[in-house]
Amino acid sequence: MKRRHLLLSLAGAIALPASAGARAMRLGDIAIAQAWALPVRVSRDGQAFVTLTNTGTEPEELVAARSSVCGPIELRRNSRYDDPPLVSFVLAPREALEMKPAARHLRLMGLVEPLRAGQRLAIILDFLNAGEIEVVFDVRDGA
Repeated sequence: MKRRHLLLSLAGAIALPASAGARAMRLGDIAIAQAWALPVRVSRDGQAFVTLTNTGTEPEELVAARSSVCGPIELRRNSRYDDPPLVSFVLAPREALEMKPAARHLRLMGLVEPLRAGQRLAIILDFLNAGEIEVVFDVRDGA
């Protein structure tokens, strides 16, 4: 399996100020945009969102995610946490998969500290065929 890594230098796990918006990135046929997370003040779990577009002609899957700012990251179809997490997000050819609150998202479990608006956090996304990429998510209120 071919792996490609984009490494970003972060001064602390989530201590960087947020920029005006997340930059678009590519990993093979996968376009990655609009990476953001909701602030978390009390709970030890958070939610992160990103838009993934498969520009290729073959299906792709997001099979895992990980970060140093939390424990496990679950792939969720909605906010009903009594349902089991998904095994993957399937990315159909030439289609976008948009994550948003109360719908598909990354559930960040066991945060090591609260997430505050204006911070940034790095999450490594692992795709079945394309490999891994580190993406910086801006922490901000609302959609």
